[in-house]
Amino acid sequence: MSVPYWRARDRYYRILGNKCEQCSQEYFPPAAICKKCGSTKFVDCEMPKTGTLVSYTQQKESIHGFEDQEPMVFGLLRLDNGVRIIAQLVEVPYDSLKEGMKLKAVFRRVRVDGESGQIFYGYKFGASRESKS
Repeated sequence: MSVPYWRARDRYYRILGNKCEQCSQEYFPPAAICKKCGSTKFVDCEMPKTGTLVSYTQQKESIHGFEDQEPMVFGLLRLDNGVRIIAQLVEVPYDSLKEGMKLKAVFRRVRVDGESGQIFYGYKFGASRESKS
């Protein structure tokens, strides 16, 4: 397993950001300086696994290593704690997506390294039960 991926796996697996110890503002990806109060004191903070779709787009030509996932759909989501995150959207047909719909984090294969065969996993977002009606 590649060293950088291994060291950061909690960030990929658990959507781990950080929280300012002074004012409780949450960030993802983790921040070094709080934009709200200027503090540099943070603790790790796991982000909520649900959010609302703000905007989305479809990418029809992928970068090397992701050709088997074309077309890829990405969304800007506002998590339930207010933090915004960009993530790949899965398990929802593109023409069914609607701004404002609820989505949830799902743990999925991100890619397979062609040379080593190593499988990389991480979060993506899919339909929540509320959205399937």
